[in-house]
Amino acid sequence: AFSLFGLVVLSPVILCIAVAIKLEDGGSILYSQERTAVFGETFEVYKFRSMVENAEAESGATISKEDEGGTDPRVTRVGRVLRETHLDEIPQLWSVLKGSMSVVGPRPERPELDSDIKTGVVDWHKRWFVKPGLTGPAQISDVTGAEPESKLRYDLLYVREQSFSYDIKIVARQIWKVLSDVGSQIT
Repeated sequence: AFSLFGLVVLSPVILCIAVAIKLEDGGSILYSQERTAVFGETFEVYKFRSMVENAEAESGATISKEDEGGTDPRVTRVGRVLRETHLDEIPQLWSVLKGSMSVVGPRPERPELDSDIKTGVVDWHKRWFVKPGLTGPAQISDVTGAEPESKLRYDLLYVREQSFSYDIKIVARQIWKVLSDVGSQIT
């Protein structure tokens, strides 16, 4: 219900974003990536394209320099705004609607990155015990995949403490964060 409501209410925003991406470089509006789900299974996730077309064709799967606090030259002007406001994530509401994702849970990683992180971080696989989500404790605390140990602590906290009331608190904080970030882009 949340994802369907979100897709309907955000449809004007979705249309504006699609037009902005298309006008910037004429490339595709959406892109898809394989992500890791429950117990290591995989699914396709869709996002608004925020990087140049085929950004990882030469480098392969890498964590964006933005996740590490730097500037990623592959990110487009429109993409930078989408990332800073988290609006690039809106198409993932479709994954929630299909049942591949939950609204709240550990953010799914790409299988290639999961493998790299899993070898360096003990217990990384324990985050696979719940369905991946659009947001979670790590996201509302600004912790990214560039800090896997810290991200894992937040993800495992969610695995242990998950409840409807906890989910509501996380969603409320994420909505507040998005509105604040959108507001800062406008001013």
